[in-house]
Amino acid sequence: MCKKLFIILNIILFLSGCGYNSKTYSPYLSKTKNIQFLVDQGKINWEKRVNIDEANKSKLFLSKAYTLDPNNDEVAILYSRACHFIGHYIEKDPIKADSIFSEGMDIAWDYIISTDSYQEGSAFSEGDNKEKIIAGIENISDELLPVLYWWVENYSSYLMTKPVMNRLENRDKVETALHQILSIKPDFYYHGVNRIFGELYSRLPGVDLIHSENNFQKSVAGSPNYFANYVSRAQYFHTKNGDREKFIQDLQKVLNMDPTILPEVSPENLFEQEKAKILLSKESSLFK
Repeated sequence: MCKKLFIILNIILFLSGCGYNSKTYSPYLSKTKNIQFLVDQGKINWEKRVNIDEANKSKLFLSKAYTLDPNNDEVAILYSRACHFIGHYIEKDPIKADSIFSEGMDIAWDYIISTDSYQEGSAFSEGDNKEKIIAGIENISDELLPVLYWWVENYSSYLMTKPVMNRLENRDKVETALHQILSIKPDFYYHGVNRIFGELYSRLPGVDLIHSENNFQKSVAGSPNYFANYVSRAQYFHTKNGDREKFIQDLQKVLNMDPTILPEVSPENLFEQEKAKILLSKESSLFK
């Protein structure tokens, strides 16, 4: 009996001497470390987004990080951008693509409306809800430019497949956001604003096509190595204008260019080359 008691006492003393710390051996990371882990994984997978699985993993990690920290602008921007990338290049089902664009819109918009600059602008407006939204967008501070851009990129992509009335009803909000970005940094994201204007004006009734043409020309001239500028012009403007020759010219140019000429967006350029091939295969049906 004494021997057993001696052994038990020694075990207790041994465990006490180890200074066991539950925090040290906890299987759970702190919330901050967990968020950073998710953000880092989102970034790592994003860099490999040319692989469809990696792109989807990036969005998944970023969505979890956003759930834990919705006030993180870095997460909101990249999450919204990842949604656009997947909706635009990867998802083939139009309904699912629209859902992903909506997701990207909502993430960016929730972040925007939580900011002081948006709320101050909206509060000063005495108009209806739509006018308050426009006033808020017009008052957005410069540092919000990236999240505003990915909001309008997702928004415009979502609207492109909707009935004309939907595009007309939301035109003011989209144009206000685009003009706000132009006032801050006209060439942001490879003259993305001009490209979006070109797409929008090719799809709105009552708008002279010259406005679409001029904006596409600015995007191509300003960022000639970003392939989406050519592909969008072919897809929207040249088909609307009935210019088969220039349609082929723009798409062939993209296919003959090196997609790695802009390393930071070479995945986007590679996917644009795939879009160019698909559009060329539909040439006969697009120009009847």
